[in-house]
Amino acid sequence: MLNADKGEDDGTDEGAVEVSGPEGPPRRMRPGERLTFGRGPGVDLAFGERNRWMSRRVGEITVEDGGVRLVNLSAKHALVVEAGTVGEDPGRTRPEPVRLRPRLPGDPAEACVLTAGSALVGSALMIRENRAVHVRLPGLGPSGEPVLPAPSGSRSSTVAGITMNPETRQFMVALLLCAPWLRDASKVARLPTVPEIGRQALELTEAHYLLRVVDREPRLQELLTGKVNDHLKALTKKLVARTLLPAEGTIGHTAVASALIHYDILGHRHLALLEDVYWRRVQANKWSSCMDDASAP
Repeated sequence: MLNADKGEDDGTDEGAVEVSGPEGPPRRMRPGERLTFGRGPGVDLAFGERNRWMSRRVGEITVEDGGVRLVNLSAKHALVVEAGTVGEDPGRTRPEPVRLRPRLPGDPAEACVLTAGSALVGSALMIRENRAVHVRLPGLGPSGEPVLPAPSGSRSSTVAGITMNPETRQFMVALLLCAPWLRDASKVARLPTVPEIGRQALELTEAHYLLRVVDREPRLQELLTGKVNDHLKALTKKLVARTLLPAEGTIGHTAVASALIHYDILGHRHLALLEDVYWRRVQANKWSSCMDDASAP
């Protein structure tokens, strides 16, 4: 029933609600589609049986015409919905997290509706351990381009024909790569190496435990570096496909950064995201999730 997109930010099916779990590719859902998540069995989005601290059926996500309905299916744990919008003015007060009580025998399940932006959804422990489900709603501006209801720069969209979802790891890798040149228009600052980008991502998301583990285990250092490299390769392919970079010859990371900035795919306005608490929480959820299984004993 659901379409699972294997790419993290390929620009397809932009009008759909995107649901990302700790493992596997994001799923894109249309009105009328429903998804259950938990440690299984019998759920659509499974976290794995080894997560004994999680309910077998944590919650249900249903896409409706007016938004996304989130339902608590657990009889033991409250379901927390921490909503926000990437790029939102940091001076604004974010809504308090919604807590849906555990389902009591004979009572209907408690639910709430998310109508805009995005949210981290899960038990309090899932959110604290960066193992929550991330739900992102599309938004349509006057031009028909998907945007988030936030200040300019919350979503990259240029005449180059490339859009980047700021809530993906690929976007963070691109932003960390370009940050020195976004801060210094003369472009004399040194760009970070691939391993440095990986460390910066974990430091920025305050994944201190993972940093300690990565420092101890060369295998995980290679894994983290490989994930960053994969995102940079995917960015390069996008730029080449739109003839923003040459298709022949070796393309270095300086060329990638130059193209991203020259075509205004990334700009100085995006540096504010590095201080955005909600954006960092979303990124922490994604980076921790992609490294958790590999770091487990």
